[in-house]
Amino acid sequence: MSMSIRAEKISFFYDTAAALQDINLEISQGTLTVLCGVTGSGKSTLLRVLAGLAAPAAGRVVYAAGPGDEPNVSIVFQQPETQLFAGNVHKEIEYGLEQHGVPKAQRAERIRSALSKVGLPYESFAGRSPFLLSGGEKRRLCIAAAIATQPGLLILDEPTAGLDPQAAQALLTLVQELRAGGITLIIGTHDLDSFLPLADQAVVMSQGSVHYDGPAAPLAADHLLLRSAGLEPPAYSRIGHRLRRQGLLAEQPDSLDALLAGLSLQLPPAPAEAGRPQTPEEAQLEAPPANDNPEAPVREHSQTAPRRRFWQGLDPRVKWLGMVLGSLVVLGMNSLTPLLLTAALVAGLIGTAGISWSRTARFFRPFLLMFLFLWLLSALDWASPDITLGFLGFSSAGILRGGLNVLRFLLLIALGFLFTETTTGAPLREALEWAIAPLKKLGIRTRGWSLAVSVTLQFVPWILGKLSQLQLALKSRGRLQRGPARWSPRQISLLIVPLLILVIGMGDELATAVESRGYDPQKARTPSYQLNWQPKDTLALASVMLMAALLWWVSRIS
Repeated sequence: MSMSIRAEKISFFYDTAAALQDINLEISQGTLTVLCGVTGSGKSTLLRVLAGLAAPAAGRVVYAAGPGDEPNVSIVFQQPETQLFAGNVHKEIEYGLEQHGVPKAQRAERIRSALSKVGLPYESFAGRSPFLLSGGEKRRLCIAAAIATQPGLLILDEPTAGLDPQAAQALLTLVQELRAGGITLIIGTHDLDSFLPLADQAVVMSQGSVHYDGPAAPLAADHLLLRSAGLEPPAYSRIGHRLRRQGLLAEQPDSLDALLAGLSLQLPPAPAEAGRPQTPEEAQLEAPPANDNPEAPVREHSQTAPRRRFWQGLDPRVKWLGMVLGSLVVLGMNSLTPLLLTAALVAGLIGTAGISWSRTARFFRPFLLMFLFLWLLSALDWASPDITLGFLGFSSAGILRGGLNVLRFLLLIALGFLFTETTTGAPLREALEWAIAPLKKLGIRTRGWSLAVSVTLQFVPWILGKLSQLQLALKSRGRLQRGPARWSPRQISLLIVPLLILVIGMGDELATAVESRGYDPQKARTPSYQLNWQPKDTLALASVMLMAALLWWVSRIS
């Protein structure tokens, strides 16, 4: 059942940015490997490539299972709430077994065994909703779903993140039991204190490259290497190093237990040793890491800041007007020619705004099946179908009408996408409040309106991001189809409930945040962004109005 894995010259890109560069790794079967690195080092990306969920731009991943065994890899992501789908715990695990082709007669025993291994008794948990479990129980359920398929390689991404000490200790015990059972384990983590003492191998990532690959024990004692990668050495190693300098410890500990055992055997230090000044090398070892600010952003790769594009620098009022005018013109178009001209114009604007085509494709991909469904629905014409299409209930006029409706809808979404991608929250809201300020004289609470609109516009990208995470988790369960098959009725039904739960939860958090900040729509507010109209904004406004007038004229004569 156990398997080894080898990565050969792996590279991976997000758009044009290198996330992984020339990665070479070899992980032996039955071992536990810790993969660590600061946020943005490429750690999570590498885990997805090793799990087969992302195809590398270059290189390959080679799996070596036992004779006659198919490579079977399972992965558990950091956030359990984005990888639960079914109505109860039994069905949650059964879905993955079904995707792996496990006969129905064998599923119940596998589910019962997997739940027992993670400490969730079948009798108590099988019928419960996975969405109502605690954070630690959700994490253990995700691991149960992963190990029920009997993988040769199990990948865990930040398994102790967000767990209380008791739940984290239970998870460490589970990891040790899985390792003793022969499963090859790769654990992506920042928690070096917990996992380095258990590991056979350690891999340190830095800026998309392998910074260290070797035995785990020497890494814990190499403070300079860890700090050069932005990581803090484990607490037991730091304490052990200081105690060794003071003569309280004979050798460097490789775990907390070793530290405590060493202390119990040592006598008090000699006075001269206790007061010995630090050497320059020791002072360097004790120095804090170069960037110890936990809130400082860390990029996936080393690069200079991108140049600000023309659209990003425009006054948000110009962009608001452009979106409103563009939407009105598009809604008034009833023929193909002006819609195609508008589509070409919007595509050009997206290109000049510096939005990558891969980012654009990822945004529109979830809408494809909906667009197709709307087109087919609009094309139905049972009253007077064409002779050639009558048996399908379609007419050529209906197909054209449906295509125009879908294209119009697509253009409206594209305008919103262009707007939100080039306008951050504060400018967006300040421009809207400026535009609707005259409504205050009518007694309308314009502050509430602007807050609702700005939150809604920024909520859509968040929802699409969560949808992408849910899709990835669903794909990790087994044979998720590619292309349109990914949006089959069953796949959609599995995604709807967890997505709604995430949206409702996010809405509650936003409402709580607004309430906690004492938001009062009757009081004056200090602007968080100062609007500043410049000559380039006048030029842009004139161009927008001219283009809107031209498109309106084309739509009238078509």
